[in-house]
Amino acid sequence: MRKVCGWVGQILRVNLYSAKISTIPTEDYVPGYLGGRGIAAKIAWDELSPQVGCFDAENPLMIMTGPFTGTVVPGSGRCEFFGVSPQVYPKPWFTRSGMGGWFGSELKYAGFDGIIINGTAEKPVYLWIDDGKTQILSAEELWGRDTYATQHALMKRHGADVKVVSIGPAGENLVRWSVILSETTNAAGQGGLGAVMGSKKLKAIVVKGSGPIRIAQPKELLDFCQAINRDCVAQFPVAKPPAEAKPQLMPAYGLKEVACSHACSFCPWRWGWMWQGVPGKAYPAINTSLIKCLGNAFPGSKESAGTPKGWYLGEEAGLEVSALTNKFGLNQWDLVLGLLPWLTECKSRHLIDKIDGLEIDLNNPEFWVSLLKKISYREGIGNILAEGAPRAADIMGIGQDIVRELYPAYGFAGHWDGHGDKFNQPFFPFWIVSAIQWATDTRDPFSSAHGYMQNIILLSKALSWKEIISIGEFVYGSPKASDPHSGYEFKAEPAIWHQHESILKDSLALCDQSWPKLYSFNSDDRYARVTIPQYGTIEGKAFEAYLYHKVTGTEINENELRKRAEAIFNLERALQVRNYGRSRKDDLAIIPYFETPENIIGPSGKRESLDREKFITLMDKYYQMRGWNPKNGWPTEAKLKELGLADVARELGNLTKID
Repeated sequence: MRKVCGWVGQILRVNLYSAKISTIPTEDYVPGYLGGRGIAAKIAWDELSPQVGCFDAENPLMIMTGPFTGTVVPGSGRCEFFGVSPQVYPKPWFTRSGMGGWFGSELKYAGFDGIIINGTAEKPVYLWIDDGKTQILSAEELWGRDTYATQHALMKRHGADVKVVSIGPAGENLVRWSVILSETTNAAGQGGLGAVMGSKKLKAIVVKGSGPIRIAQPKELLDFCQAINRDCVAQFPVAKPPAEAKPQLMPAYGLKEVACSHACSFCPWRWGWMWQGVPGKAYPAINTSLIKCLGNAFPGSKESAGTPKGWYLGEEAGLEVSALTNKFGLNQWDLVLGLLPWLTECKSRHLIDKIDGLEIDLNNPEFWVSLLKKISYREGIGNILAEGAPRAADIMGIGQDIVRELYPAYGFAGHWDGHGDKFNQPFFPFWIVSAIQWATDTRDPFSSAHGYMQNIILLSKALSWKEIISIGEFVYGSPKASDPHSGYEFKAEPAIWHQHESILKDSLALCDQSWPKLYSFNSDDRYARVTIPQYGTIEGKAFEAYLYHKVTGTEINENELRKRAEAIFNLERALQVRNYGRSRKDDLAIIPYFETPENIIGPSGKRESLDREKFITLMDKYYQMRGWNPKNGWPTEAKLKELGLADVARELGNLTKID
């Protein structure tokens, strides 16, 4: 089989019911669909019928890498998971979830650019992939084990150097917000795809590989990547634990520096450190785990312990609870930003006081352990909470209005939308861009679109507004794109730019915290650029196109690369229209969430709520810029043909779902 640079050349197909194992050539999908997310969108369009539900055998669980996965490109150790999502509310539909760590790279070293899994096994199984050879093996003795124990057992069986993704009891019991986990914290978190694995009786996938990935221009690639790394290391020095931050823990427990990206190494000190050998407070275990991303929230704070939605567990118990969510295979984000606030607000209104007789007390680690266990095993009221807060509110007939304040859309809790969900930092007018992204995505958009809202919030603490506005003008085309006084003007443009960037990151594949590289503290104007004497200067917006050329050998510029991303975004939208009847009405359902006032004052100088009339007018502009019909939000025939999707336009036309 011909190998294409950046790829190993084949995608694995596995039917768990028939035990049939086969492959398809990767070159059927690239370079046209770029990689990961693009390949999955094409396969879903070709193979996923509208009738397929999240727990049906026909729901394809896909794991896809990108051309950068397994290479030296900074922040490229990623793979993407796809399927009809159990978490999506009210009706499950096809979406995605990303994972960092080593699994994606190892999969390519083992000879596969991706995996498509169909069917349901009669008994629990796992996949063993060893340098191009694939077996379906019994997992009956693993069923019921947590994710850490499962990995330990499989590493003992197949070698300590294998890479594993697995589900815990939550996935086995079809908890709609369960995750697929690798190592201690690398998870395909959002979307509930752990439950899809559970429905297929697929406990784990074990991979071992030693093969190469061909690079078109290895010397040029290495030089450029080293230049990027030098810039980022100078920009983001690794954060060190301050002496006043519980110094007595440091001699007692091993702390290992393990930040996985330039951006995360700059985060508060818990984020980039592995805690080793910490005894449990409420659950008999010795915990070794990384505190990363939302795991940073579990210890709580003494200041918030007396508030309705706050708590204080301390470092040891906080680590224990964080590790336990990973062992059971639960989505930390949905737990902390969705279910728990819903429960505590219901308690404050006396709608629910106890969980199967246990007082709701977030300061008590035993309450957390009991709650997580009940949900993961669907015991008592945990059977309802396993459905997620939006469905639980409907089932119990309580707190539906609370759900609307916590969940912007589609069953996903607020995430970096800038309206007050994250660290109480609302930033009007920038969350207008977030609102557009939430409106038109298939899930929480900020698994791969942190770049606009997060960058402005964080960089406003380090850069001047003049610098931020100048960079916004260069990247998005107008100073109004990042001007805190611009209101609703020029917000569709950055929303579209970052939606295409999201496609690139999920297709190539790249770390969302490290990319795009638009800012640098090492340049006079704060805009990212790299100068290599023998190659010249490359601007931040063009980094991905330059890397794509050096990895794959395909000559492409930034505009051409983003045009392919636009085609993938339109293909995803067409799938939504064909399979799920997606329309403008669904998009605008996010309006009530953003109509609630901001939590605190942002740069606008006052608390802001979404202006419905202005936002609807802005959405008209968004649809027009996209080449979609503003009346229904459907892609037009002309736009699809322009993007090389004439066959998609023809099928939608046959269904009278195109204009």
